[in-house]
Amino acid sequence: MSFLNPLFLIALVSIGIPLLIYLLNIRKPKRVRFSTLAFFDSLKSTSLKKIKLKRLLLLALRILAVAALAIALAKPFLPSGFGGMADGEPAVIGIMIDNSPGMEQIDRHGPYIEQAKDLAEEIISLQDSDNQFILNVSHGASLNLPPLNKTAAARELGEIETVNAGNHFVENLRAIAGQILNAPEPNKILYVITDGSESSLADFENLTGDDLHNDLQLKFIRLGEAEPSNSGIQTAGVESSDGEIHLTATVQNYGTEPTGSQFLNFYLEDELIVQQAYSIDAGGSRDFRFEVPESDQRFLKAELLIEGDELTFDNRYYAAIQMPEQRQVLVIQGEENQSGEFRSYLRPLLEAVADQSDRLQFRFEPVGNVSPDQIEGMDAIVLDGVRSIPDFLSQSIIENVQSGAGLLLLPASDGRIESYNRLLGISNAGRYSNLAGSYGSFQSFDRLAPPREGHPILEAMFDMEEGEDLRVNLPELFYYYRINAVDGGASTPILTSRTGNVILNETTVGNGTLIYSAIGSDPGWSNFPIKPLFAPLFYRTVDYLARGEGAQLNTHTLGQSFDLTLPGASPGSVELMLGDESIIPETRQTFSGLSVTYDGREWTPGWLNIRHGDEEIVFGINQDAMESSLISLDVTELEELLATSFANFSVQNISGDRELLMAELETASLGREIWHWFIIAAIFLLLMESMVSRHYKAESIA
Repeated sequence: MSFLNPLFLIALVSIGIPLLIYLLNIRKPKRVRFSTLAFFDSLKSTSLKKIKLKRLLLLALRILAVAALAIALAKPFLPSGFGGMADGEPAVIGIMIDNSPGMEQIDRHGPYIEQAKDLAEEIISLQDSDNQFILNVSHGASLNLPPLNKTAAARELGEIETVNAGNHFVENLRAIAGQILNAPEPNKILYVITDGSESSLADFENLTGDDLHNDLQLKFIRLGEAEPSNSGIQTAGVESSDGEIHLTATVQNYGTEPTGSQFLNFYLEDELIVQQAYSIDAGGSRDFRFEVPESDQRFLKAELLIEGDELTFDNRYYAAIQMPEQRQVLVIQGEENQSGEFRSYLRPLLEAVADQSDRLQFRFEPVGNVSPDQIEGMDAIVLDGVRSIPDFLSQSIIENVQSGAGLLLLPASDGRIESYNRLLGISNAGRYSNLAGSYGSFQSFDRLAPPREGHPILEAMFDMEEGEDLRVNLPELFYYYRINAVDGGASTPILTSRTGNVILNETTVGNGTLIYSAIGSDPGWSNFPIKPLFAPLFYRTVDYLARGEGAQLNTHTLGQSFDLTLPGASPGSVELMLGDESIIPETRQTFSGLSVTYDGREWTPGWLNIRHGDEEIVFGINQDAMESSLISLDVTELEELLATSFANFSVQNISGDRELLMAELETASLGREIWHWFIIAAIFLLLMESMVSRHYKAESIA
């Protein structure tokens, strides 16, 4: 047994107090002979002996009680080898340091990471020279160091720094615990030094007692007392609307005070585009939206940078914007549309769209020049005023639509209805029945009904508040086909006339979509081509049928495994480039393509380029937004968290007296405190003294 405060052993001199009292009480009185006391002479051999025994017993109990209290003040402890552990045997000491970016915080004792390293050095210095040490960190790749002696451990400890990598606290804890348990040393202790942040310990609920065996003493040391103060980019995304692309972001104030004046900068290809000032209340957030200019590049590297924040690890967000792929649209026109009284208004519209955007690539061909090979691979096909659709084209068109393409059918004024219905019949999309009105008469036979909400084409055209009435200049109809649509969920009317006839109908064909119209695209059918509704409706319809995905954000979050499927890639052809580092990932061929997987534990935020063949894909690598939250668990919360998984653990907080902490660390390193045993013993001895004093009767009459 040893003592943390041996100076307090001087209190043992207090045992002289009951001894002095005893000596004063046993002074012999002067002997005087008195005749009436003769009958007490018989008590000399009995009662006096019992009184003396009682006094000695009380003296012993009082001396022991005082001694127990004095020893308790000196804080005795048992060596680590006492009892269940091997006394004098070597130990393996594990030290795991939280090196998350949040450990860059500073309080009155200095940076958290330096405090953690100082504590680890103190733990090492308290150990015997024959003990072994294993080090590990919470974030980034596991150190994978073998057991070290005191000198080597102190040297490796100095190399540990915070790293803005993924959170692998649980995995690395399992790794160091496995090393400790497999070590031959009989005594095993694991220290975890952390600021107790919720983000770092988020996965601890997934741990179980089997991960850390009961033979391993788990000792958590919590440090840090600074108030959380940090801003970070909580979310980012990309939106595509009306041919425009916007990068969106939400900045969150994770601190307990307002941010003050800060700035969010938007960079595109390393060029500053916009800077916006902001101030956010404690715990609040603010949304930002930046327009992304059109570009011929497949990928754009955009960055969001916060200025004015003290902690900088999460102030930069890497956003790799994948621009929309070009979609191929084949416009098949009837020969008769090249000349005549009325011309199609659709071609000039689509040519104007092609001039303004490269996303849709149009190819215009007369029906007589089209072969099945030209149809294959098209994302959308438009039949504009084709009088008769050849059977060989009908079959090829429907097969392409069933594979996922789109088809728009606009009839000719003198078209062959049986030809149209054969195409519609193959796809089970309904049929044209008969004609209504008079072509080219300019006499209103019917009028378009107001568009109804719900269809994606119309929702993309109109931005209406809930309950708001749609106001649009509706066209008059001179001449149109009557459509007999197929009942069921596969058929959806998009536009109807006021008399209830379907004017524009959609139906699903395999994996693709067919939309066919009751009117053609020239003014002989209606005054639709000169109305404001014509251009946006048919542009949105063609865009909808081409099924082109909008811009998307390619990002990877640190702490997760990187997984990507590359259609058409071959094994051995994939290379990952992160900065100047070249990585050959694990690949596996699947039905969907080549599956690419890499652990990425050592990655930090930046740009990742995936190369395969002649193609290159760009990803932005960013830390988990949870890392920006610096809220820490207190000792009670840590104990509750660990109690769900572990039985042999303790939690210490060092925000108070540092010297007291060093003493506690020495206790934790050398043994177990037993001062409370002596307090209990002193209480028991005083109770015994009281019972002896009251119930022990030495006097008796002979």
